[in-house]
Amino acid sequence: MGTTDRAKKLVSMAAELLLIIASYYVCGVIRVFLPQGKRYAFADTLTYGYLAVLYAVVFVVIHDFLGSYDTMKFRGLQGELIRIAFGDLLGCLVMTSVIYIFRLEQFSRLLLIMFLLCSSSVLLVKRILLSRLYMKYSVTKGSDNTLLVGAGPGTARLRQALAEDQSGEIRCLGYVAESPMETMPDYLGGFDRLEGCIRQLDIKKLIAVQEDITPDALRQLVTVGEKNGVEVLLVPSFGPYLSSRSRVDLIGGFRTVRLRLFDTSNILGVRVAVTDMEKTVALVESQLENWRGEYICVANVHTTVTASEDEEYRKVQNGAVMVLPDGGPLSAYSRRHDFEEARRVTGPDLMLRLLAVSPAKGYRHFFYGSTDETLERMRKRLALDYPGLQVCGMVSPPFRALTPEEDNQIVEQINAAKPDFVWVGLGAPKQEIWMNQHQGRVRGLMIGVGAGFDYYAGNIQRAPMWMQKCSLEWLYRLMQDPKRLFKRYLYTNTKFLWDTIFRGK
Repeated sequence: MGTTDRAKKLVSMAAELLLIIASYYVCGVIRVFLPQGKRYAFADTLTYGYLAVLYAVVFVVIHDFLGSYDTMKFRGLQGELIRIAFGDLLGCLVMTSVIYIFRLEQFSRLLLIMFLLCSSSVLLVKRILLSRLYMKYSVTKGSDNTLLVGAGPGTARLRQALAEDQSGEIRCLGYVAESPMETMPDYLGGFDRLEGCIRQLDIKKLIAVQEDITPDALRQLVTVGEKNGVEVLLVPSFGPYLSSRSRVDLIGGFRTVRLRLFDTSNILGVRVAVTDMEKTVALVESQLENWRGEYICVANVHTTVTASEDEEYRKVQNGAVMVLPDGGPLSAYSRRHDFEEARRVTGPDLMLRLLAVSPAKGYRHFFYGSTDETLERMRKRLALDYPGLQVCGMVSPPFRALTPEEDNQIVEQINAAKPDFVWVGLGAPKQEIWMNQHQGRVRGLMIGVGAGFDYYAGNIQRAPMWMQKCSLEWLYRLMQDPKRLFKRYLYTNTKFLWDTIFRGK
């Protein structure tokens, strides 16, 4: 969390603390004028003011733990009411415990009820208003670093329009194209500089004008945008006459449509692909040449919770061209958040699907991981199941850290085999870290498949299909290896449910 976000969080916490205390005293004033409260004096309210302070502190601490201050956005009436009610319950328990322990019988129950209702209402209104103000500020005052891609008359007009735009929503930092234009300043280099510019300039949007960019360059642009988590917008040549039910944005007076290879669902900070098996296979095949040297992660609850707690591992996950929802709860989470088409795509299943089409399409496969015995069993079964399959190499690395010389030898061995796919079965998080470290060095598309080698070789029996469909494959694996997996599943599954349901992350 940056300094600005931390400051916003502290201000929000302090505001709720003061609003709760103020609600208490306002209720004390109102009580004096109620028929049921005429026998009470306002001095009683002042006497027990410390109880309101205690309640406010407990409430704010609980909501900090629930993550209520991690965002300024309103997360739905039902969700906010549940969180406020949960804080009310614990705060009320603390207050009533103090009243009982110190025998404060003279404390008014009427005041307590009024205080709870009033403070809850005030906090709900505060969160709604703060969310609306934040959204309005973000739209009118926010500034997205933007890069134009391509060069030509249309791009020049867009560049000029963005320069004259006074809203501050878009901050154009220059353009990338095959060659510079005399009429356009801030040329940053050719297409090979695109990824470097995104990282160095913290680019949030890439915009291209259709008439000034080739179809091949446009496909490359979308691929780079997906890989780096950057929004890609296209100004169609027929922009002024565009009619579409899809989302359309107006940038500098130009109509733009958002381009992407696939949607992603942000789950605890990990950008998980919204996809299914058919779409994934088609996408991998169509992007194979563009994705050489890149990697695909398969994510489950364990890896996602680990990534949420470890920033470096989260960067490794999000550095992949795709993060597939290997775990059923991940695709279920996406469906709950309006991605109805999200389905589970497991690494072992993806491997089998691509192996099945490979003899006809000539794809070459390299297998890295597991033991020599497992790889040998796989080799024999592959020859029987997929006649004509090109297995160009198998390597079982030692169960220790490799020396730089050993690592270079393995990379040379893989590249010499000229694979299209490099299947990595080292287990999480080791396999994701290995693929990230070899990004750009290994010339095939790397895909982490976890226990996929053991499943195929018959070392581990996979869960029945009904358990897979019910997202209970983890339970089947737990029954097979309880000693190793019990602690992991108990912690990560519980934390996933807590963070996604109660904390609303």
